[in-house]
Amino acid sequence: MFIKTLPIIFTYTQLFSQLEASIFLAVLFLLVYCYTPAVKSTWRDCSANSWYQTLYSAWAGESSLWRAFWPFFVVVNVILYYIDYRAMSETYTIASWKTVHGMLLLPIVWWVRSVWVCSQNTRFKLLSSVARTLTFYLLLEFILRFYISTQIPQTFFDCRLLTLEYGDCV
Repeated sequence: MFIKTLPIIFTYTQLFSQLEASIFLAVLFLLVYCYTPAVKSTWRDCSANSWYQTLYSAWAGESSLWRAFWPFFVVVNVILYYIDYRAMSETYTIASWKTVHGMLLLPIVWWVRSVWVCSQNTRFKLLSSVARTLTFYLLLEFILRFYISTQIPQTFFDCRLLTLEYGDCV
């Protein structure tokens, strides 16, 4: 997260500075930490046998936090890095870049809800708070990506090569 978006925002816009972004992200973490409920000491992990049961138990809040958080967190960051690489190497257009973001929308909804309801299913409140905060950071990442694609697309895409979608770069 924030591998390409924050450097573009800092370099090409005056939206906010590095200090302001750092303070905002730190305050967001502190607020989430303060409002994160205590962890359940009586909770026991019962692992699922199939993918469907694993996804459902995470959605229902019956899975451990690491099962709900880590697999999707890794997958979504690999996908974001890959589509950024394809956009920078001029093999993805703005439309295909936005399409992949649209395809990630429902899995992100599942992930955010699963992390929030499973956040009590860990040993430490700090881990719960970090997981919840990273869901907010992912949502902020998508807002910044939308801003880049609509307001300053020439910083991320080579608009000279986009003859069919030149209107996206104007």
